[in-house]
Amino acid sequence: MFLLVNDSNRIQLSANRTYGSSITGQREKDEDFIVSGEFDNLRIGILCDGMGGEEKGEVSSETVAKGFLKAIYSLYNKNTNKWYLEEFRFGAYKKIVEKCHDVVARIAGENKRSGTTLTAVILTYEDTNPKFADIIHIGDSRCYLIEDDKVELLTDDHTQTGNMYRAEYIELFEIPETAGNNVLTKHIGDEKKSSPDIQSITFSSNSIFLLCCDGVWGPLHTKEGLWLPNNKKLGQEQADEFVNYAIKKGSTDNCSVLILHSDIET
Repeated sequence: MFLLVNDSNRIQLSANRTYGSSITGQREKDEDFIVSGEFDNLRIGILCDGMGGEEKGEVSSETVAKGFLKAIYSLYNKNTNKWYLEEFRFGAYKKIVEKCHDVVARIAGENKRSGTTLTAVILTYEDTNPKFADIIHIGDSRCYLIEDDKVELLTDDHTQTGNMYRAEYIELFEIPETAGNNVLTKHIGDEKKSSPDIQSITFSSNSIFLLCCDGVWGPLHTKEGLWLPNNKKLGQEQADEFVNYAIKKGSTDNCSVLILHSDIET
């Protein structure tokens, strides 16, 4: 299910037309983890950003990312006949996230805290035809949809500034410069065992899903929108360009992106 790529042990990719990059940046260690998988009619991409300043953030991000992918694999294999029922899938996703909360609590240990964001995209096909994309999200990593040079943010930031944006006190591009932008209101491992945001959308054969941590979107989502490389094919070179440009623009965090193309190579 996993294929280790490039020099980072924080990235594992096995899905076709999927590209990832993760660099430590100015931090002491990389607490992000990216993983992808492809089996039968599913293509999956997951990005987790472990919480800095907490216990074993890098362990939580890797464990949750891998565990979530394996849980989806098992869920689909055991319930293929139910997979196209949205109510079934959404309920199952919530149960998987509940288990992720328990896993992170064990990682942290007694009277300690650990945590990670989770942003996952699950593309479902019928033969090679796109059917629907499920987005499961908790925290402040983001998922963008790119189609014909149009970029749409699909996820909400679960932060104090995310709440301010939704209440229309600030603009989206003002989030990185507003106090509270790094204060999470929901994440895997929080005391409330918060439920994730779950949505299902249609997608086409030219859809591109871009997952990124706040270390990337913070400096790259400006008043003009999300910065994109000049070469719009968005392959491995552009994945590397995203994280390196984020550092150039002043990011002091780990920087990670996952680019997931929807087209099926035949």
